[in-house]
Amino acid sequence: MKDIEREKIINYFNHNIALEHSAIVQYLFHAYAIGEAETENEIEEIAREEMRHLRMFAHKVVELGGDPAISERASVFLHAPTLEELMQLNIDSELMAIKEYSNQLNDINDESSKRILSRVINDETAHSQIFIKMKENLKQLIKSSSSQAEQERMEIAQLLNTALQKQYKKILEELYQSFITRFKNPHLSDELEQKAIDKMKHFGWIAEELTENGIEIDVSLPKVEKINQINQIVEYNVQEENISSQEFKDLSEKTKEESLKWILERISKREIHYKDLKAFLERSDLTEKEHSKIISAFTVGSLFKKGAK
Repeated sequence: MKDIEREKIINYFNHNIALEHSAIVQYLFHAYAIGEAETENEIEEIAREEMRHLRMFAHKVVELGGDPAISERASVFLHAPTLEELMQLNIDSELMAIKEYSNQLNDINDESSKRILSRVINDETAHSQIFIKMKENLKQLIKSSSSQAEQERMEIAQLLNTALQKQYKKILEELYQSFITRFKNPHLSDELEQKAIDKMKHFGWIAEELTENGIEIDVSLPKVEKINQINQIVEYNVQEENISSQEFKDLSEKTKEESLKWILERISKREIHYKDLKAFLERSDLTEKEHSKIISAFTVGSLFKKGAK
């Protein structure tokens, strides 16, 4: 592949990473806001597919020698007066993505990259049809913005949004680290990706608690530490995990609301993996088969079901 073609694809796919990032945030926010189980689950599944698209684009960028733009994000559209108009925002996002990816498909020659774009275009076309159906089925409900200003409610908002931002930051960092180490250490890459997925669950639990309390979710883009050296990645995450676990424990002790306390305590207890991972990766006596057997196999589960494991 010529350098000019490689650079073009890297630039296109990094742009696409930002588009998929914004779609994930937008769709999850809308899912949390709707409050209707079947529709929530459908939108959640679309968000998962956008995560897979982001992953495909990022892996190709790394394969071509680029740096995946995981800390970039396109515009997100979170609010609309009615659920019908909310769905139209998602339809518009899908149609925009289809147009953008189709233009890229016609402008590059690399067959592997074209196959990725074709797969994604097919998915986005299906997503647009699903959103159109949702729009037709949802009754128009005017969402009024509450002007309540109780001190306790505002404290809960600040508490949860701080926790949400921490999980968002770690999701982006661990995904970036996973993409960067994909060809250097596949075992570490897979583990980092699974840990990011785990934190997506935490993000979902916290976001659901916020919306149930009528509180707006803070999805502002956090600052991401782009660490790309394997030894530094593990050490950094060990330190971050220790801090995070204690912070969530402290937060759980500050709240009297049982459902919130339960969530924060559970997240605190789940922030325990990197010490064991470090020891595991430092072992030199394991065969490839033993590595595959021991390496963690978390699953996404439902981002909405706080009881899911």
